[in-house]
Amino acid sequence: MDQYIKEIFIKSSQTAIIQVVGISARLVTSIFLGRVLGASGLGDVNLINQIITILMVLSMFGMDHVLVKKISIGLSKNNLDAIGSIIFTAVVTNTVIALLLTSLILFFSNSISHFFDSNQIGLPLTISVIILLPQTLGVIFAVAANGFNKVWQSRLLKDFSTSIFVLLGLSIMYILTLEFTLFNVILVYVLSRLLTALISYGYFKKLYHPVWIKSPIDKSMVAMAKPLLFVSATTLLASSIDIIMLGWLSSSKDVGLYTVATRLVLFIAFFLQITNAAISPKIASFYAEGKIADIRNMVNKVTFWLIIIGILSFFFFIILGKPVLGLWGEEFVAAYTALIILCIGQVFNVSAGCSGVLLIMTGNEKVYSYLMGVFLFLNVFLNYILINAYGIQGAAYATSFTITLENIVRVIIAKKRTGILTLPNIFKRFE
Repeated sequence: MDQYIKEIFIKSSQTAIIQVVGISARLVTSIFLGRVLGASGLGDVNLINQIITILMVLSMFGMDHVLVKKISIGLSKNNLDAIGSIIFTAVVTNTVIALLLTSLILFFSNSISHFFDSNQIGLPLTISVIILLPQTLGVIFAVAANGFNKVWQSRLLKDFSTSIFVLLGLSIMYILTLEFTLFNVILVYVLSRLLTALISYGYFKKLYHPVWIKSPIDKSMVAMAKPLLFVSATTLLASSIDIIMLGWLSSSKDVGLYTVATRLVLFIAFFLQITNAAISPKIASFYAEGKIADIRNMVNKVTFWLIIIGILSFFFFIILGKPVLGLWGEEFVAAYTALIILCIGQVFNVSAGCSGVLLIMTGNEKVYSYLMGVFLFLNVFLNYILINAYGIQGAAYATSFTITLENIVRVIIAKKRTGILTLPNIFKRFE
């Protein structure tokens, strides 16, 4: 391994430890809630959290990718003042958006409850939305840490601190024999998100003082963020539209069953996520310096190992999928077929490597956003048809087919736009 691959491997290994702890916390939490609340109760919890996740993507406005790219370049040039201005632009822009979204959702909370035919989610959704602003600011500081090459720290603060705090909070509820209602469980999530936001601010303040530098809003960042918002929104919707549409077209029970399957297949995708987090600053700085060969070398080697991991994970779930699902309760074994179908899509996802990040970090975010938009519409169409026909299996068919086709097209477009094939060297004859 050359020095860049070693650095990515080390950072990815550190992040993998955090990722395993975080995903394990989510799984234990999900298993516990599945046994306490049942499939329907777990479905309501996951539906509310999915809505908040979508709102967070809209609130970030695509600034997460912009921050990593701009801060990485500023750091490579030792321009610390520019980094302060970058943070200030993100804070101001995202604060305005978060406040607008909060007001909008609070106004329409009753309508959202009626849309999903569940009066129980109204109040829990309301208290979740109230902390959207501090949660958004916390993500800004966590993502900014990634620009400083603090990869595992960023991943911990952005994605998994909340999961760990939620598990601790539920454990305290269990020890104190408090009642496990939907409202009480969501309250634990809300408090955990607030604590994560405070820790993110404190960590970044130690990393970069004075956190931000007041300056005119960088309009180029806003312009860059617009297509990236579309990318982030369509990426998230592509991964959650099946859950949202199940909540609309089916029942809370089906949502509960299906979300357990989607949570398990994250074990296949999470290696791609951590390598993307480690490799994206390198791609941005190398591309700015014209080091195309170094980028090609990195992505080829990383993708090779991702393919191996994806295939091994797929066979694991084929053999042990039913016993694993049984941990949530006997009724959750009904999600086995959906789990296997979703695994196939995720194998194709990791096999495409960092093609999406490659397009974003090389200035091709608009092309990527158009691509994501097309496949989002395809995903919505297929989910509507297949959920009505086959329930949770239909959602899995629609999602896996869309993911597979999208990744094939994305690899081809990344090759044409950058000259870099993200597949490993064994596929070199296709270049």
